[in-house]
Amino acid sequence: MTKFYQTLSADEVKNILNYKLISHDQIEEIKIENALERVLAKDIISPINVPGFSKSRMDGYAVKAKDTFGAEEDKPINLKKMGEIRAGINSNLVLNEKECIQIATGAPIPNGADAVVMVEYTEEENEIVKIFKSVAPQQYIIQIGADIKKGEIALKKEKQLNTRDLGLLSALGITKITVYSKPKVTIFSTGDELVPPGVQLTSGKIYDINSTTIYNAVKESGGIPLIKGIIKDDYETLKRIISEEISKIDFLIISGGTSKGTGDYLPEVIKNLKNLNLYIHGIRIKPGKPTLLSAVEDKTYIKPIIVLPGYPTSALTIFYHFIAPLIRKWAHLPRPKEKIINAIAKKRIYSELGRRELRPVKITEEDDKIFAEPIHTGSEAISTLALTDGYIDIPEQVQLIEEGEKIEVNLFS
Repeated sequence: MTKFYQTLSADEVKNILNYKLISHDQIEEIKIENALERVLAKDIISPINVPGFSKSRMDGYAVKAKDTFGAEEDKPINLKKMGEIRAGINSNLVLNEKECIQIATGAPIPNGADAVVMVEYTEEENEIVKIFKSVAPQQYIIQIGADIKKGEIALKKEKQLNTRDLGLLSALGITKITVYSKPKVTIFSTGDELVPPGVQLTSGKIYDINSTTIYNAVKESGGIPLIKGIIKDDYETLKRIISEEISKIDFLIISGGTSKGTGDYLPEVIKNLKNLNLYIHGIRIKPGKPTLLSAVEDKTYIKPIIVLPGYPTSALTIFYHFIAPLIRKWAHLPRPKEKIINAIAKKRIYSELGRRELRPVKITEEDDKIFAEPIHTGSEAISTLALTDGYIDIPEQVQLIEEGEKIEVNLFS
């Protein structure tokens, strides 16, 4: 078991997380109207041919192709019109030689026809249709199963569903699908000084920010968040609530109460909880050193308990760097590419040797170039959270990033 405040490097922490906190591969069946951006847990096998019948690609006239051979603008061929077929109508019309049937886009091809002449190359008068351009067999006809054949894989397992995929599922007549479940994440803040927004502040009190920011960060990362409020800095209360909540959910995230100050009971509470293993208490990283990560382990599941720093910017930065990938992995979601962008250091950036730094930055754009500039207020300042667009990851061995140097920025959103 990792000792309290035996700090680990950021890379060691990531290795532990990847090794210990594996995905549970839980699945569920949902309606397709709720499936946007969910990840398929099974291949989708088409139950039908799409289309299920041969249909016209154009408005025009269904014909026997051979009846149009030789037709030219100055030498049209005359065919007798035998009726009309509209889209959605199952017609029993049969086409014979030297005949044609008017047909709409998407309408079924009548028996005996093997091509469609576009309406632009025809002229109708008194049920006689002049054909000014010949067509080849099967021209302007969409064959049965041209889009998707019955029995073939329409969408593969692990596909993250977009709007077009859901349209495809509708075309197959599918209303429910099996997807990987999203983790349920309960969120608490700790601290006697905290009150929820909307309550009148009194001396010594501040509003709880972390519940709101972590709630939205969990949602953005693919989890199902639930804010449960503020826990007072009391050993027995903390122990009781954590014990009760961990049996109900997949993840438990708490912010605050992990340092060594008066009233920071969480490390001791977690140390004494039954069936709980402590993996991490202390990361050689700035901000976020007092981060704590443990889990309730059973033969069938692992339920993480994550305790983030109390300062809002620190909590959010640590969440995005370490915890968001866990939630996305649980839900089988890929890391969004747009979360990392290339930028140019607008100023020199100094860092401390021997400690990884996740430096908050703001993004500006000048002359079609993207610049990143460090935020100079501390992680305890509320304005830091408002000004920050993301962070840059500075390795332990790097002390200086020069002005104009190319860097990667991990965006918050």
